[in-house]
Amino acid sequence: MKITLKNISEKSGVSIATVSRILSRDNLKHTANELKVINIAKELGYPYIRNISNNKKTINIALILRIEIGEFYPSLFNGFINSSINTNYQFSLVSLKKPDNNIDELIDNINQYDGACIFLTNLKEEDYHKIKKTIINKPIISLAPIPNPIINTVTFDSYRGGYLTAKFFFENGYNNVGLICGPTNRPEANYRKNGFIDFINSNSSMNLHWIYNGDYSTESGHEAYIDLKKNNINKITLFSCNDGMALGFIKEATRDGIKIPKDIRISGYDNLPICVNITPSLTSINTDYKKLGKQAIQTLDQIAENNLNTGNLNLIPVELIPRKSTDKV
Repeated sequence: MKITLKNISEKSGVSIATVSRILSRDNLKHTANELKVINIAKELGYPYIRNISNNKKTINIALILRIEIGEFYPSLFNGFINSSINTNYQFSLVSLKKPDNNIDELIDNINQYDGACIFLTNLKEEDYHKIKKTIINKPIISLAPIPNPIINTVTFDSYRGGYLTAKFFFENGYNNVGLICGPTNRPEANYRKNGFIDFINSNSSMNLHWIYNGDYSTESGHEAYIDLKKNNINKITLFSCNDGMALGFIKEATRDGIKIPKDIRISGYDNLPICVNITPSLTSINTDYKKLGKQAIQTLDQIAENNLNTGNLNLIPVELIPRKSTDKV
C-alpha cells in the first residue's frame, strides 16, 4: 500500500497541511510535533523521510519563578524534567532575584533562552502585554492562572480541586466543614476557595462553619489552629488550600493533644511527597507536574509552529487522593 500524507496525519493527529510543511522543510526545529511526524513517517515507510537529517537541535526553555521554602518548587521542576525525557527540550530553573516580579529582569532572563514558561502569580495584565510586545519570535507561556489571559496559559484546574474536596466531604457525610484559604492576591488560591464554597452552597445539608485567611505558609497553618481553638470549634472537617498550611495545622493541633482524624479531619492541596510521610498521611488534591510539563511542551510547539500566542487557556485535570487524615473513626 502506498503511504500518503493522510496516513501520517491520521496516525499522528496532526493536520495534513502541517505534516506536509514538516516533511518539506530543510531545517527542522525538532519540536515535539515535528519529531512525532518524522517518527511516524519512518515507521510507516514514507519514502521522503530518508532525506531528513536526524540531528536534533536542543531547545532551551527557562522555567521562571521565584523560589520559596517548601517542596512545591522542587516537585514542579522535577515534573518538567521528567516530561522532557526523550524530547529535545531542556528546562532550566531561573529564580528572579529582584523583588516584586521586576518585569525588566524577567524580560532579560527570557532573552537568554529559546523560550520560557513563567510561573509568577503576581504579574499584572500590563506586564504580560509588555512581555508579548517586547519578546518577538519566542514561544512563551504562563503556568500561573491569568484572569484575562494575554499569553497562552497552561495551569491546573484549581476551581475543580476545591469542588472535588467539598464533594468528597459531602459523600462521606462530613457536613460541618471549615476552610483555610490561601492568599487573596493569588488567583489559584481564590479558585480553590470558590470551588469549595460553590459546592457547599449547592448542598443545603453542608455548613461552612469557619473560615481562616492564610498565606500558604506553615506558620499560617499554626495560626489557623490557634484561631479555631479560640472560637471553641471542634468536630469539624477542614480544607486547607495548600499542603503547607495543612501540615502546620496538624503539627500545632497534635502538640495540643488533638487527634486527627478522630477530633478534626483535614485535607490539603498539591499532594506533595510529604503527604505520605507524615502521621496521619494527608488527603490532598493531586497536581500532576509531569502532565503539566508535557502540555507545556505541546503548547510551546504550537506557538513556535504558528508564531501565534493568542491567550488560550488549557486546564490540567486534578484528582483527590484520600488518606488517613480524613478517615471515618
